[in-house]
Amino acid sequence: MKRAFAVALCAVWCAAAGSVRAGDLAVPAASPEPAAVRVPGYNWYGFFIGGHLGGGWSDEAMVVSPDSSYTVAFGKSAFPGTIAADPSGFVGGIQYGSNWQFQQIVLGTESDFSFTGIDKSQRILTNITVPIANTGEQKLPWFGTTRVRAGYTVQDNVLVYGTVGLANGRAEESFSAVNTSPCHGNQPCAFGSGEKTLWGWAIGAGVEYGTGPWSAKIEYLHYDLGTLTIHTADKTLQGSWITASTKFAGNIVRAGVNYRFNWTPWQLIFGR
Repeated sequence: MKRAFAVALCAVWCAAAGSVRAGDLAVPAASPEPAAVRVPGYNWYGFFIGGHLGGGWSDEAMVVSPDSSYTVAFGKSAFPGTIAADPSGFVGGIQYGSNWQFQQIVLGTESDFSFTGIDKSQRILTNITVPIANTGEQKLPWFGTTRVRAGYTVQDNVLVYGTVGLANGRAEESFSAVNTSPCHGNQPCAFGSGEKTLWGWAIGAGVEYGTGPWSAKIEYLHYDLGTLTIHTADKTLQGSWITASTKFAGNIVRAGVNYRFNWTPWQLIFGR
């Protein structure tokens, strides 16, 4: 009986020892890896300032509308329906703004000011009952915008964006319809000009490439500043006038370079 008990006790002890050794040899289960978080390698955040150069063009013309006294005396064909169409010219100036980045989304504001050579002048000669020289000119000496931008980084340092906002510019136009000989008698001798700062809107898109604090961009904008209308005064045909109206709307393509700082003035209001 004692021998059987000893044998049983030995068997239990050997089983327990084997279990402990097996537990010592077991490889602990690997803890799950934390989910990977994408951190952009290039940061667009900050205030930027730079310059741009490009060109602009428009499909608009000056629309000429003589009053009835002119059309009765000289006929409708004595005056062109439109003149000085399709202005174009250079655009150059400065821009500044701020960016905020949220992963691959970049939001921001941008303002710019440009001197422009967008203008067109034309002289049209007619000869119905008398020879008449019709001369028109339209020009946009300067142009500016204040816009919001929203973009997406297709690569960390390549930003594609859309933009929309306010636009303004100095609109100027002039028109004259005169007898090719000196003004005299009952011949047309109408002169008129006007200028005004117009306000409107601009919308566009662009792509920007960054390297360090510098970036370079190409941008397209369509702008619409509204219409400027003038009324000529005739020196010889008292009480007669010609109305000339021009819509100042067009397109701009420009390239720019920016330098960006790691802060923005908006930090005072919104924080970083």
